Amino acid sequence: MASKSILGSHTSLTPEARQILREGQRDQLISGLMALTAVALFVAPWITGRPDIAKDAHRNELAVGMFVLFIAMARFKWHLGRWSDVAVLAAGAWLVASPWLLGLGNTRVFTDDAPIFDVVAGGVLITLALVSMALYSPTPDDGGRSSG
Repeated sequence: MASKSILGSHTSLTPEARQILREGQRDQLISGLMALTAVALFVAPWITGRPDIAKDAHRNELAVGMFVLFIAMARFKWHLGRWSDVAVLAAGAWLVASPWLLGLGNTRVFTDDAPIFDVVAGGVLITLALVSMALYSPTPDDGGRSSG
């Protein structure tokens, strides 16, 4: 009986309420993918195969991973708006550029696979941020501060 009332209340939602729920689900999906990418950055030393060398690259991946994970988890709790997308976009751009900015030729900084992994992970973060920005639709009463 309780399940019928829950289903009955769901089907009687207004179109605006359904739109808000869909936007929230999209935001949670993007946030979840950002969190998964952050976790991949945490385990990057083992993904690239050499956890004992290239410590500078791994510290970089760990720092970016912690930053992105913090933003992704905050997106689950609060509607952060576009600033969170811009921050993730900047983190992704840093990951793409970091092999060259930190010294690609220095083998103590990067192993052979670390630059490839950083560029791919950065590309994923850039794509997620751009998709989130494209799907962002501020409501008139929030002043553009919340994302759906």
